[in-house]
Amino acid sequence: MTQPIVAIRNVCLDYGGFRALDGVSLDVNVGSRIVICGPSGSGKSTLLRCVNGLEPFQSGEVFVDGVGVRTCKDLPKLRLGVGMVFQHFELYPHLSVLDNVTLAPMKAKGLSRREAEEKARHYLDRVGILDQADKFPARLSGGQQQRAAIARALTLEPKVMMFDEPTSALDPEMIGEVLKVMRDLARDGMTMLVVTHEMGFAREVADEIVFMDKGRIVEHSGVSAFFAAPKTARAREFLDRILLKI
Repeated sequence: MTQPIVAIRNVCLDYGGFRALDGVSLDVNVGSRIVICGPSGSGKSTLLRCVNGLEPFQSGEVFVDGVGVRTCKDLPKLRLGVGMVFQHFELYPHLSVLDNVTLAPMKAKGLSRREAEEKARHYLDRVGILDQADKFPARLSGGQQQRAAIARALTLEPKVMMFDEPTSALDPEMIGEVLKVMRDLARDGMTMLVVTHEMGFAREVADEIVFMDKGRIVEHSGVSAFFAAPKTARAREFLDRILLKI
């Protein structure tokens, strides 16, 4: 068997007396699309931040392409393989969209300005906002800003893309344009780890669902099985509440 591109092994993380992650283990295989869902405070976003070393954890290990995050001596290099899109867009307000997107490949990969711009324009076109390249973030809608953030992550050509509730800060009419980009990435075979409450998107795009509660993985199954017959009462309760809102 080929090794998973991300292997999470018995990860525990405590904040003082609060256990945010409690023995979490998960394999992310190349080409898989895993949606992590669960109530607020269940550890979903914390888990993503452990994968790329943004959140130190006390025990267990996360391997990214065979490299252990806790023992890694070069986290910036490891993060090149793990694209991250946050809830809030984290764009530099004083830089144009094009400059925001070219910064990472120039700084992290040493590309020339010309090479970085060529790559940036390619990915801005891919997410449908090439015509916004010269604008500053404040002149873009929330959906356009999030698509710029996705383009920025894609310029590093990561092996895995992680999305931390990428539509939660958007107005309802802008959610669709971001989800469309994510659907296109999934269709193209991108390995994706997505924290979201967008259950319609999960049902359509994911091939695995991970349900978390109180820092643990309570349920991990295929999409059809999860939506048709969740195994745990906690997952059924969560689904009932979420699906009522759709």
